[in-house]
Amino acid sequence: MIAVIKMLPRGARVVTIAVLLAATAAAQDYRETAEANLHPYPFDGSVIEEVSYRNLLKVGIGLFEPWVMCGADGGLIGYEIDVGRKLADDISVRIQFVRTDWYFIIPALIEREFDLIISGMAITPQRSLHVNFSVPYSEFGTVIVANTMRTSGLTTLEDFDSAGVMFGVRAGTVPEQAAVGNFPTATVRTFDSDSELLQALTSGEVQVAAVDQVKGRRWLDANPETLHSPFDELFNKVPEAIALRKGDVDGLNFLDSWIAHHRTTGWLDERRRYWFETTDWSELTATDQNVIARCNESFEPNPY
Repeated sequence: MIAVIKMLPRGARVVTIAVLLAATAAAQDYRETAEANLHPYPFDGSVIEEVSYRNLLKVGIGLFEPWVMCGADGGLIGYEIDVGRKLADDISVRIQFVRTDWYFIIPALIEREFDLIISGMAITPQRSLHVNFSVPYSEFGTVIVANTMRTSGLTTLEDFDSAGVMFGVRAGTVPEQAAVGNFPTATVRTFDSDSELLQALTSGEVQVAAVDQVKGRRWLDANPETLHSPFDELFNKVPEAIALRKGDVDGLNFLDSWIAHHRTTGWLDERRRYWFETTDWSELTATDQNVIARCNESFEPNPY
């Protein structure tokens, strides 16, 4: 072929070479298109199909006791860890938990850092503007926990709804919304971790904390001489669900069916009783401060 081209006039050689290059490029485009058609994921399919194709389910999680906690060996334990592993087992794929700062967890899902959020995320209208939610598989409410010495003489909702009262909350959470909505006059300070919030509360740096009911009970049991609950009622009782990116009808249908199945079998209720109504798992949690520090640092903010 090269010898034949050399025998042509110069102008004809240029045209011939250009035609050959275009034909080669077209053939390459065809091969790449054909290859893409043979492996259509992870492009525009359902997240469940993409996960099956990849053989890996990537789950976004934030650090919240007892949903997600640091284990004694530095690994992860908790209710949502069990839920994520069960879901991966039922799809017959491996699982990867992507540790994410809670404040950035929805942007990270939208940016495809992981496939789903399984982390005790409450369904709210604001969040539903950005992600879709499965049917609920659990629910929780917010309790008020107070530093006994710093709140002496405060007994009513009106007493706590004062500019002189400082609430501590985890940033971007339903308890934060509960504090702002039910105590609009009070000052609200946000924290990035449970350990920082508890330290601020027990030291009196903040007078009150709004936390989920499970964490509140644990803190009260562990600090009976320092903390008390001024109200019996739960604030902002909300359902929690699995979050996924918008537009995935098939993925949403699968998750709804999966939750319905495991509600019927009793597996979800059994796991919830274990993690939320007992403390049998307490000895599994990290107590070494170095282990806790390394685990907390692994949930540092994402760059979104």
